Formats: sequence, C-alpha cells, structure tokens
Amino acid sequence: MTEFGKYWIDKRAAPAVASMAPGLLLLCSALLLLCTATGCEAVFGQADPSSTASTSTVKELGDESLLEDAEFSADPESDDSATTDVEPTLRGPDELLDDIRESLAETRNRKRPKGRIIRETWQAAQEQYVAAGVLACAELAEHEEATDEQLREAWKSKAVLLYRAAEYGWPEFDDRLHRTVDQIKQTRFIEEAEYADGLLLVHRCIERKMPVHEVVEKLTQHAHEFPGGDTCAKLFVAYARKLEERGLKSSAKLCCQAAIWTLHDHPEIAAIRHQLSVLNAKANIARNWVAASAAVQLKPDDAIQRELDLQVAQIRGSLPMRVDSATTLTDVSAGSRSINYRYTVTMTAQQMKSQKAIIQQKVTQLARSVSATRIILAKGVSLNYSYHAADGRQLLFFSVSE
Repeated sequence: MTEFGKYWIDKRAAPAVASMAPGLLLLCSALLLLCTATGCEAVFGQADPSSTASTSTVKELGDESLLEDAEFSADPESDDSATTDVEPTLRGPDELLDDIRESLAETRNRKRPKGRIIRETWQAAQEQYVAAGVLACAELAEHEEATDEQLREAWKSKAVLLYRAAEYGWPEFDDRLHRTVDQIKQTRFIEEAEYADGLLLVHRCIERKMPVHEVVEKLTQHAHEFPGGDTCAKLFVAYARKLEERGLKSSAKLCCQAAIWTLHDHPEIAAIRHQLSVLNAKANIARNWVAASAAVQLKPDDAIQRELDLQVAQIRGSLPMRVDSATTLTDVSAGSRSINYRYTVTMTAQQMKSQKAIIQQKVTQLARSVSATRIILAKGVSLNYSYHAADGRQLLFFSVSE
C-alpha cells in the first residue's frame, strides 16, 4: 500500500477510534470495579460477600456525619459480639502489690520541679500514679486470695498515697484520707489504723498553724485511742520540734509537758523527756529538769508541787508571751498547789466589764477540756487567772479547780 493510502485509511479511522474510546474506557472501568468489588479474597473464599467497601475506605472518610443518616439493622443471631460476654481479667495479689509499690516509689519525692510546663507534666504523672496505686489498694483489700500481710500493706499504702496527694493540696484528697482512716479503724488491723490516724493528724494539725491547745488535745485523743502505740510519742515530739522551728519555744515545752502527763507509762516516754531537756538546755534552764528527775523519790504531794515549780520556771523563761492581739501573759508563779497566771490587756475597764463573763467562761471551759490541764486539776491543783490594765489595775480575777 502506498504511503498516501495508509494516510487516507488512518485519517478515516481516527474518528471512529476516537468515538469508541469512551466506550472502551467505560468497559475498562467496569472490569476494574468488578475486580475490586470481588477481590482476590472472594476468589479464595475468604471475603465477606456482604461487604461493598474496604475498611480502609471507611477510615479514610473519617466523617461521622455520613454514618448518622444511615440506618443499620443487625441480625442478633449473626452478631456474635452482641452475645459474647467478655470476662474481666482479675489481677493477683502479687501483681497488685507490684503496682502499689511502684506508685509509692514514684510519689516519694515531694519536691516540685521548676518551670510551669515541667511542673504540670510532673503533677499529671503524680496524679496518675496516685490514682493507679489507690485503685490497686482497693482491689487488693477486696481480693479473696489476699493474705493478712498483703491486706495490711494495702491499707497502709492507701493511706500513704492519699496523704501525699493531700499534702500536694489536690482537691478532695483531704476528705478521702479522712474516710480511709475511718474505714481502716473498722478493720482488725490496729497498727495500720494508728498509722493512718497519725498521718491525718500530721496533715491537718502538725503541718497547719492551728492553736497549740487544739493540736495537743488532738494528740492526746490519739494517745487515748491507741494506748501504747508507736506513733503517740513520735507525734508529740514532732509537734514540739515544729513549734520550736516556728520560734514558739515556750509552746514546745508545754507540748512536751502535756505529753509527759498523758504518756507517763508509755515505753517511749524517754524520747519526750529528751526533747524537753533539749529545749531546756537551749533556754539555759536545764538544771530545773535535772532537779525534777529526783521528784519520783519524794512523797506524792511533794512531787506534784515540785512538778508545778518546774513548769512555772520553764514558762517564765519565755515571758512575756503574746496570747492574742489584746492579751499578753506577763508573769506566772507557783503557789501552794496552785499556778497563778497574770495577764496584761489593752482593754479599758468598761470593755472588760462587758466581756468579763465571756472571758471567764471560755478560759474555764478550755482549762477543763484540755487533757494536760484536766490532769493537773484532778490532782487538786487550782489555776488562778488575773487580768490587769496597762497601769497595773486589776480588771478581772477568777480561779479554776476541779
């Protein structure tokens, strides 16, 4: 065929081929769609015949609104997931203890890191460790296979974790610690209950600036609730040291004296006497404490009077002592089985007259409710209170006895 003939045929066939191109493309697309719809897995008998789109296609859409308008109906007989109950995996006591100990180890350091972002990240991690540890403690406390030793560790660890969270100042952990202490007191684990109650006292009383007499009263109640416990003397000593750090040396001495009155038969009473002797040495009155150690060889009445003289001498070493914005303790003296307190007030005679009944009622109630002074009153000692104006005029006087 000549070149002209080939050209003429190609030119005449081009429109026909062009007109057939869409049809060929449509046929190819249909074949491709058929292949993808059927898939190789259908050929091998592994595909789901009801599936018309792959899982990756649905994931790539990622638009939940497309699924909201669709209506799905599941056949309960063919839906295995609806009828299958998945049983939770229960962890054993040893595994729970490992989680608890890890939480304790990770929350031991109470020093907050510097930097806002680092501190926030650190706090979030601490909260997760505390939550995980408390949850593991709760699971272990209810575990049927846990031994007594494991239960003891679970309760004690839970109290420690909640105490650390409460010390961080996180909301609600103070109340959670209080509830946990009450729960432990309902168990047979007395030592763990004592330890947890001591943590609560440290958090709420010793680490907070509460009135000294209120804290001493709380510590005394703790000692009466757990007589002979390991934490009773330690709490008194710790509070006395905390008061000394705050510059309240006279209050620290009074705390030790109250502990001696309360824990006179406690095996750890020597630690309290040692702390008091340290305070006396710093105040240059240690000789009074040495003299008081011989009081046990005297008659009971003489021993009581000697103890009163010692307490008065210790208090006088720290005078004057400001009680509140209007009252200052300026002098203390020991009489015959009595202690005399002299206060100077910034009130006028008219103001004192209007407040006289209230002051006497509050002081009397306080003296008879605090364990340390209640023990003194029970031994026949009277407490005399006199209030004077700045010029020395006596504005009020009353006595408190048993």
